[in-house]
Amino acid sequence: MAILILLVGVVPSPECPRDIFPNINIPVVSVIWTCRGSRPRQMEKRFVTVCERAMTTTVNDIDHIESQRYNGVAVIKVFFHEGAKLKRA
Repeated sequence: MAILILLVGVVPSPECPRDIFPNINIPVVSVIWTCRGSRPRQMEKRFVTVCERAMTTTVNDIDHIESQRYNGVAVIKVFFHEGAKLKRA
């Protein structure tokens, strides 16, 4: 039984893929705004909303945008479609 298990395990191993995770290249650009003393709601009104609207109308190949706001800091992550040229965007 042990020899059978060994043969069944060794024979198909060359045909198995080497990497179980595919190579994924999703281009992401992060934009960070800082303004000391600003609350998250103020960061959203002053920077995040304006920047997101500007990017959606002027930058190509955007898949989606995520943003997070903290005290004095706003982080906007722009996710592009796979294969998008970041220099061009």
